[in-house]
Amino acid sequence: MTEKHVRRGRPQIEIGQQQLTLRPAYDSVADLAIWTRIQTGWWLAKEDVAIHKFSSLVESHLITQKCGAPSAYRDDQTAWEIVVMVGDYFRKLLKDRLALSPYYGIMVDETTDSSTSQQLIVYIKFLDRKEHGLLVPTVEYLDLVSPKSGTAEDLTVFFFLTLINLECNT
Repeated sequence: MTEKHVRRGRPQIEIGQQQLTLRPAYDSVADLAIWTRIQTGWWLAKEDVAIHKFSSLVESHLITQKCGAPSAYRDDQTAWEIVVMVGDYFRKLLKDRLALSPYYGIMVDETTDSSTSQQLIVYIKFLDRKEHGLLVPTVEYLDLVSPKSGTAEDLTVFFFLTLINLECNT
């Protein structure tokens, strides 16, 4: 690999700029056992692993970290609550980014699964404000839904409710 290729992979810092140092999220959570539960719930959702694996995965991590076996907050309900909290947090981050955009649009793609259930995947496209005010077109996933039907009326109602949900719940 040449020096040119090595440099291409590094971010270029312009004159007058500084490298931003971001703290890892776990630095803001003082209790290692709580952080382990949050990280485990997030990982299960991200990797699409069955949520009932939560208790054994939490126990494994806590014992490895010499925290002892968990006696509380180790059931499937806890895992779901953590996944919902993390999802709400990411939704709020998206809403904050959308608030800085002068324009946005909703995009939908329809598919029918093997059980002939109609599903719509919903995206939002907006101008994401980056450093120095630069606006960059960005597409983010919003939801996967199964409307009552594919009629224009049902889809219009669905989109209206989606926009209200985005405004109110995040």
